[in-house]
Amino acid sequence: MTFLYGDNFKLLKKEDGMKRVYTVILSALVILTFSFDAVFAAGIKFPVPSYEGQELAKLRQWEKTWAGKKITKENIDQIKEFLHEGVYIAMTQPEKFGAETIWCEVVPYRQYPTSKGKIAATMKYAPTSKLEENGMIAGYGQVAGIPFPQPKTGLEMAWNFDGNTRGDASREKQWGNVIDCRSRNERETIQYRWELYWIGRYDVEPIPAFSKKKNPRGIARSFFQRHAAPADFVDTTMIEIKYINPKRLEDLWVYTAMFRRIRRYASTQRSDTIDGTDMIYDDHDGWYTSIIHNTYSAKGRADLLVARHQDRDKLERIKGQGFWSGVQRERVNHWVVEVKNKNKNYVYSKQIWYLDPETWQMNFKTMYNRQGEFWKMYEMFYSVYPSAGNQKTPSYNSEHIMDYIRSHGSDSKREMLELGAEIRTDLFQVKSLKQKSY
Repeated sequence: MTFLYGDNFKLLKKEDGMKRVYTVILSALVILTFSFDAVFAAGIKFPVPSYEGQELAKLRQWEKTWAGKKITKENIDQIKEFLHEGVYIAMTQPEKFGAETIWCEVVPYRQYPTSKGKIAATMKYAPTSKLEENGMIAGYGQVAGIPFPQPKTGLEMAWNFDGNTRGDASREKQWGNVIDCRSRNERETIQYRWELYWIGRYDVEPIPAFSKKKNPRGIARSFFQRHAAPADFVDTTMIEIKYINPKRLEDLWVYTAMFRRIRRYASTQRSDTIDGTDMIYDDHDGWYTSIIHNTYSAKGRADLLVARHQDRDKLERIKGQGFWSGVQRERVNHWVVEVKNKNKNYVYSKQIWYLDPETWQMNFKTMYNRQGEFWKMYEMFYSVYPSAGNQKTPSYNSEHIMDYIRSHGSDSKREMLELGAEIRTDLFQVKSLKQKSY
């Protein structure tokens, strides 16, 4: 049962009288709903579950056979239709990925919780959401929530992905390894991370955005990271900033503690790999850069097994293994989007994004090289965390990214220190790179 919160639910003035009170109560009752905790308004339904009705009944019947089952290469063909090609390759050819065996577990589908703020923002702004000629969403910087809950195009789906702020701000610790699966050599990495959404906010004040006085640079999103490992990277820090203005390219500064030098990266270097991993700067959180740098084509739906309620402690691997075992996979009916960068010389000829219909987070994506060959897969595992205002919000739990051509992998786990955090805005300045490195 959910209430729609918005401008009509402000505190009543005493002089309005009982007539006004009855009107507001009646309005609240009209928008109450008991179906999948969804709210309906102006032709908008949100949140939208991955399955409902007969499809949900069919899924529950399938789960009677498969939920709780351990999947290995011995029985994987029985559920192949629900696994992406990259997962199937790794699990049927584990020796190529540094493992004796790679296994996962099937778990029941669970709908994600949706915060009151996200519902309110979506219901307020989605009815009037529209795209401009340049591909930007109208009013970008002063709107929030999921703009197109019932999307019709790939570009609308991409903006839905951009609208998911995962609690508006977070502090976390991440640790993992960069792995050569052939030689079984690996390199440990540890980072502390702070991330802040300056616009599109719906859970933590200010909503929906910081004022121009607080945000004179017109920042959309910012990210600060301090490295604690490997040894040659200790106290190296970086700041990454995405701007509201689509004509202003993203900024990236890195302070290398070993050389005590700050370096600003050119926009052309965003396709460089990060510290020997298989990830480029644009891959951060699935896609960190402006939405309008790409073209998007909707490719329908894909019912696939992914990790949405992952117990991080159940992930396991042996030394030299680049692909996690112990992944808890539940079925989700994804939206699928083909993504091509407008720069013809971009490192990927295309990407395929698999977007969750309930949160519009990216559960995983695949990347193809300039020759059109399947090159990499980046899987992001999630869990539900407490957030601001006693809410619960899905966010990252762990991940792995695999290079299928050179049998190379990068894995990590994350500890969410605080979701819905209050982060000082002055952290995201170049002077902080040295100040926060010790």
